[in-house]
Amino acid sequence: MSANRSLIVALVVSGALNLFLVGGIAGAAWMRHETRREAPAAALAQRPPLWTAGRDLPPDQRRALRRTLREAALENRADAQAARAERRAVVEAMADGRFDRAQAERRMAAARALESGVRAKVDGRLVAFAESLPAEERKVLAEGLRRVYAPRQKPRDERPERPRRKNDAQP
Repeated sequence: MSANRSLIVALVVSGALNLFLVGGIAGAAWMRHETRREAPAAALAQRPPLWTAGRDLPPDQRRALRRTLREAALENRADAQAARAERRAVVEAMADGRFDRAQAERRMAAARALESGVRAKVDGRLVAFAESLPAEERKVLAEGLRRVYAPRQKPRDERPERPRRKNDAQP
């Protein structure tokens, strides 16, 4: 009887372990499927960093581009922080109930102006850097900038199908 009892215990333990293993595999497969289905909207909209435009430049020019962009970022840090502070102040005013539309619009306009100024300064440094390059390397940089500035789109299979109009040709 002792042998039968230990066999039954072993079978129950084995069944429980198998059930646990199958459940874990099924759960992992389900979670993996769920995470693949929907990418965050922000991730789809983001462009690669500007320094990646120099990826195909010779190493010394690539380092020079990164240094130029880093210096521009450091020079403009105060304006970028001020722009973020303006936007945060508007959001805080919305949350606190002391919202004033005219003031919010002024602050948002100030944030846009600061961001535009930062962008203009960075673009100016980028253009000056491009001017310092030989023509062939400038073409390489231009190709990299095309990649960076290219519009970001969802892959074709993830885009919703466009509704057909009457005039659209039927395949």
